[in-house]
Amino acid sequence: MKQLLIATTNPSKFNEARLILETDGFQILSLKDFSHVKPIPETGKTFEENAILKAKGYFSQTSIPVLADDGGLIVDYLGGSPGVNSHRWLGYEATEQELANAIIEKMRGVPREERTARLGGCIIFWDGEHMLKAENWITGRIAENLKGEVRPGFPYRPVLVIPQFDKTYAELTDEEHEMVNFRRKNLRELKPKILEYLSKK
Repeated sequence: MKQLLIATTNPSKFNEARLILETDGFQILSLKDFSHVKPIPETGKTFEENAILKAKGYFSQTSIPVLADDGGLIVDYLGGSPGVNSHRWLGYEATEQELANAIIEKMRGVPREERTARLGGCIIFWDGEHMLKAENWITGRIAENLKGEVRPGFPYRPVLVIPQFDKTYAELTDEEHEMVNFRRKNLRELKPKILEYLSKK
């Protein structure tokens, strides 16, 4: 059976990818299926560089085609932070709640027109021969207060207001979420080519 490794240990991200990519004759795996795999250091200066490092690094350890992504929040007022350090920008491996709270506190008192931000990222497919890339972003503004649930793996959804709905990402209905989810857009964009390459393996 053809296999594809989704380079994540996050159940929500894995299930999201599996729902979009799962096709008869293909087995979708996560990093949790490989006890011997070592984490790949995210030393890139951009989301794309980090995604490539992970895709190539996990392929070299498993010899299985890999889909890896890297993304985060970019806040203009904070000079682009948290950026590629979205999960480490407080100087340590902070919890999702700590990350969300920190954004709100650092933006306390900043005028609405200066609260612009975007959430998104880059996804890379690598099978040892072919590389595919997709990148999508959601543009909005930082909320004055946390609104919605801080979910594991998604610390910044309750802090980013999506203008077309006037809600934070975390408050969106399933239908609204489907319209703006950048990760799902990336997956759907790459799916035809990924399946084409996998079918030739």
